[in-house]
Amino acid sequence: MGELCEQAILPCIEGSAPRVSAREAAVALAPADGGRRSRRGFAYQDAVTLLDCLDMLEGQWTAVSWEDLEDILCHQDGAPVYRQVKTIEEAGTRHSIANICRPEEKKAADSSYLGKLFLGKPLPDGTRFTFIVNETPQRDLYEFVAERDRPRGPVSADARADIVKRLRGVQLPDGRDIGWCVDRLDVLVEARTIDQVEAEAMARLAPLVEACLGEKPLYEEVEEVMIWLISRYIARSALELRPRVFTADDFGAALDDSVRRATGRRRDGSTELLMKLKHKLRAAEIPEPEAEAQHDAMLAYRRTYRASVGTRRRAYDDLADQINAICTLTMAKRRAGRLDAGSAAYFETLVAVSEMPEVTSRQFTLAEAHAVLSDITARCQNRYADAS
Repeated sequence: MGELCEQAILPCIEGSAPRVSAREAAVALAPADGGRRSRRGFAYQDAVTLLDCLDMLEGQWTAVSWEDLEDILCHQDGAPVYRQVKTIEEAGTRHSIANICRPEEKKAADSSYLGKLFLGKPLPDGTRFTFIVNETPQRDLYEFVAERDRPRGPVSADARADIVKRLRGVQLPDGRDIGWCVDRLDVLVEARTIDQVEAEAMARLAPLVEACLGEKPLYEEVEEVMIWLISRYIARSALELRPRVFTADDFGAALDDSVRRATGRRRDGSTELLMKLKHKLRAAEIPEPEAEAQHDAMLAYRRTYRASVGTRRRAYDDLADQINAICTLTMAKRRAGRLDAGSAAYFETLVAVSEMPEVTSRQFTLAEAHAVLSDITARCQNRYADAS
C-alpha cells in the first residue's frame, strides 16, 4: 500500500457526483472523492472546443486545434477557420460592431477584438473567421450570426462598411484587406453559461457513449466521459510547447478511452482488465482464479454504484472512505515493521473490513465490502507491498 492514485483525476469510484471545489479536486483525494470536481472549473472555451470536436466527428472539420493561432483553430478542406471566444459576464450586455472594433490601445485598431482575430496568421484562400459569444449580439453585429452547422446569409453593405471604416489602417498579410476578412466573418452565439454548453455537449455525447457500450448509459456515465474528455484531452495548459491538434480519428480514440475509463468497458463490449489489481493481489499471494473472481465482483459493484442515488450513494461513499482508512492503517503497520508484507497484510485488511460496523450491522454485506476494497486497491494504491 502507499502510492497515491496513479492519476489524480481518475475517479476511484466511477460515476461519483461533484462534491468538492475545483481547487480541492486538484489534489489526490480519498477513493470515494477522486471523481468529484466542480463544474465551475471548466473553462468556457474548453467546453466550446468539445462541441467543435463533436462537429468534427460528424464531418464538419478535418482537424481541430487549440492553444494555437487562435482560441480554437478548425480546419476545413485544408483551409483554416480561426475562432475567437469572447464571453460576457454581465447579464444584459451585448456585443456590437463598435464594441468588437474598439481599440484596447489608444487609436490602435489592430488591438481591438476583431483586429486581433484578423491579424497575426496566414490568410490563404478558404480562410474564415468566427467570433463566438455567449449573448445575442446587437442588431448590427447580428447580421453576421451563423448557425453551428450552416453558413450565414448575406450582410448589408452598411454593416460591412462600418467594420472596414473602424479598422482602417490595419495592415494584413498575403495582400488581403479588411473587407476581404469581413466577407469571411461569422458570429456564433453559444449558450450563456458553461453549464448550458456542457448540457449540450452531454446530449450529443449520449448516443456516442451508447454506441460504445451497446446499451443506454447512465447520466453519470455520460457526465464522467465529458469530464475525461475535457480534463485529460482538451483543458488548456500554459506548459504545452506545441498546439494540441485532433483529427477525427484522434478524437474518436480519445472518446473510446474516456468511455473505457469512465465505465470499465471497451467498444467491443469487453471489460477493462485492470491488470494492476491482479499484480497487487499477486503480492498478497492470491491465486489467479481468486483474483479473477475479485475482478468480476468489483465490476458488479461498480455497476451497482453507478446506478445508486441519494442516501445509498452517500452510504457507498462513506463505506469506501472507511475502507481506505483501514488500508492506510495496515500500510502504516507494515512499514513500521509491525506487520509483514504480502499475505499477512492482506489478512489484516480483510479481518478489519469484516469487523466494520457497516458489515456487522448488515448495512452492507461482506461481499460488497470486499468488492469496494478491490475497487480501491485496483485504482489507487498498492495495498500489500511497496511498488517495485
